[in-house]
Amino acid sequence: MTDDGDPAHHIQPDEQSEVFGPIDAGALREIRDLFADLEPLVQTASLDDPLNPQTLSVELSDGVGAAATARIDVRWSLTGNYAAHYTDARDRNFRFDCHPKPDAPRRHFHSPPDAPSRPVDPSCISVSETSLVTRAILQRWRYAYTNGTFEGLNDAENPP
Repeated sequence: MTDDGDPAHHIQPDEQSEVFGPIDAGALREIRDLFADLEPLVQTASLDDPLNPQTLSVELSDGVGAAATARIDVRWSLTGNYAAHYTDARDRNFRFDCHPKPDAPRRHFHSPPDAPSRPVDPSCISVSETSLVTRAILQRWRYAYTNGTFEGLNDAENPP
């Protein structure tokens, strides 16, 4: 998987629209507002299209460890599927996802540094409500940021 800057390319083609479902614009707006309200390092939190958004991109003024900047791209579907993809200035990536994936749990984690499509691990995020998932993603990112490492990123038990 390569990072060409297009958030849509972070989800493999066979995992996109058929399985992922149509995007929930209201959920993306709620997530945008939560990121802006809860995380002081958010520089911008913007939708790719104000009328028909597909992806929320959250630009952070700092990244984990030596990364000077970072971004979290979020997609959320009307069926409750989601993908939250972290990438930083050092080209390190991880994803917390919830969607059907052959031979993997519905809620799964793509580990750093390159968030490979396979293998994946079960996600430590077991909640499903939009605001709780958003808080959990922020909490896990903040954990990595505060500790300056990705070690233990997916080791929490049912984060907020």
